[in-house]
Amino acid sequence: MIESLLILILLAVSASLLLIFRAKSSSENGNGSKALLEERQGRILALEAALKAAEEELKGSQKLQAGSEAKLEALTAQKTALANEFNLIANEALKQQSEALRKQLQEGNSTQLDIVLGPLKEKLDIFGKRVQDTHDQSIKGRSELKSEVNKLVEANEKLKNEASELTRALRGDVKAQGNWGELVLDQLLAKSGLTQGVEYSVQTSKVGDDGNRYLPDVVVHLPDDKHLVIDSKVSLIAYDRYVNAENNEDADAALKDHILSIKAHIKGLSEKNYQNLYEQSLDFVLLFVPIESAYSLALQKDPSLFQQAYDKNIVFVTTTTLWSTLRTVGTLWKQEKQSENVREIVKQASSLYDKFVAFSEDLMTVGRQMDTAKGSYEKAMNKLTEGTGNLIRRTESLRKLGLKNSKQQHQSLVDRAIPEQLPESDIDNEG
Repeated sequence: MIESLLILILLAVSASLLLIFRAKSSSENGNGSKALLEERQGRILALEAALKAAEEELKGSQKLQAGSEAKLEALTAQKTALANEFNLIANEALKQQSEALRKQLQEGNSTQLDIVLGPLKEKLDIFGKRVQDTHDQSIKGRSELKSEVNKLVEANEKLKNEASELTRALRGDVKAQGNWGELVLDQLLAKSGLTQGVEYSVQTSKVGDDGNRYLPDVVVHLPDDKHLVIDSKVSLIAYDRYVNAENNEDADAALKDHILSIKAHIKGLSEKNYQNLYEQSLDFVLLFVPIESAYSLALQKDPSLFQQAYDKNIVFVTTTTLWSTLRTVGTLWKQEKQSENVREIVKQASSLYDKFVAFSEDLMTVGRQMDTAKGSYEKAMNKLTEGTGNLIRRTESLRKLGLKNSKQQHQSLVDRAIPEQLPESDIDNEG
């Protein structure tokens, strides 16, 4: 629109200039007619008016354009502000959404990781605890082991000293050797399952047939009131010399003395006649040798040693053979107790059977007495309720005559004695 106005203005200006130029030309060429000049002057005025109007319109258009440009600038500024605000809002929203998405992804990943890694973490925790416990136990075990090793060393040293003292005692003290043999014998008895004071007795004083008092080491009690005597006072001094001999000559001499010592003990034990102390004793005594190699060595050197002892009612036993003997005695006692239980069961069963027979007889007697009592009861009831002159009818007739009684007959007896109720006159007549 502005461009069109500019064109019109230019055209008007050009026309005005052209008319002025023609007017000047006409004046110079002979002064044209006045009418033509006026016409041209009118056209110039019209063109000037048009030009002025065009200028006014141009000014208005310029103002309008300026206002439009201001509005455009305002709109542009508003658009820019809105764009900036939109960008800010979009960026903030995107940032928030991104943050939320990131958190969601983190939470989701964390949850998934917890699900996947949770059991592994538990296993690792358990494993770590076990490792720690194992470590603690290992430390404790090493400490306890060290303590036990120290105790073992102390015990070993103590045992070594005691063994040395025992060796010195056994080498020179016959009584100490006997006590040691009794100790080994007591341990065998305790482990055999027999009970002291029940299946065996230790050093029980007993007067023999010769009037002398004897004290056997152990008396084992057998079923059927039988007894078995065990002696453990064998000397092993010579055997110790044999073991510690430094040459064959000393060893042979010690072995000879060892056999002589055993034979002397056999002789002394046979003279005591322990097998005769108890009426039901077995006809032999057990001679306990606590060191089996000592007996084996003597028997190897003198094979007749066993027979010599057996001829004097003495039987050699070592730790192994005595253990077997004691276990056999324990088995005999178990069988004896089982037999006693069987006998007691038979006794109780016999007594129970006799009681049952007596009870059956008493029950039959009660039955017969009940039958007799029932017969007597029936007879008494017949007298009471049967017949026209039974006692119930007669007593009821008396009551009807005006007896002043405080009690009445039981109705069931009255119904039985008088099946059909009779008139009082009939009852009186029957009475």
